[in-house]
Amino acid sequence: MLPVYTSRGETCRTEVYPEEGYVIKRFVPRKPKFGGPIDALRGSLDLCFYRELECLTRLKDHNHFPKVIDCDQKELWIKMTYVGENFEKYVMEDKEIYINQVDEIVNTLQSKKIKLAYEWSPGDGKMGYCLSMMMFKGSTLSLIDFERAWPVGCDRESEFSKFFVDSFKMHDDEKFKDALKKTISMLYEKK
Repeated sequence: MLPVYTSRGETCRTEVYPEEGYVIKRFVPRKPKFGGPIDALRGSLDLCFYRELECLTRLKDHNHFPKVIDCDQKELWIKMTYVGENFEKYVMEDKEIYINQVDEIVNTLQSKKIKLAYEWSPGDGKMGYCLSMMMFKGSTLSLIDFERAWPVGCDRESEFSKFFVDSFKMHDDEKFKDALKKTISMLYEKK
């Protein structure tokens, strides 16, 4: 079966099957025109896969995040539940429906000891990164993309580069909440 569409990120190719209710995220090297197979911040495809799977495993009992259906550590892919469309393909309902979910989402991440990157480059203050992590389905807002997240206290934490760890020095959950809320407001104004 062919996916309805695919998307390409820094370290992955995602196949989307909305009618079947799942996506498959394959961790693959980025295109040569963007430089090396993976950037220094992320470290390796194996670590990206590990962080994504670790975070989703921690979040398995909570709404607003994909659920793991299957995975292959050797082939570096994760099959997970479909949680909606991105802002470009989704007709948003009243923005307050989504803004009111932000505190719960970020508080859940905090309770599971997950720091999720919310800026393109650490400390740049740009809101654009939030656009790529938000999915909308009905009245539910979900967050995706945990390859650049830090599952604090995980088994492989010692393998994270100093550059990666330092990128979270300025991490602030209140600023993250604010960035998500501002991004949702901005999206709503564009619709």
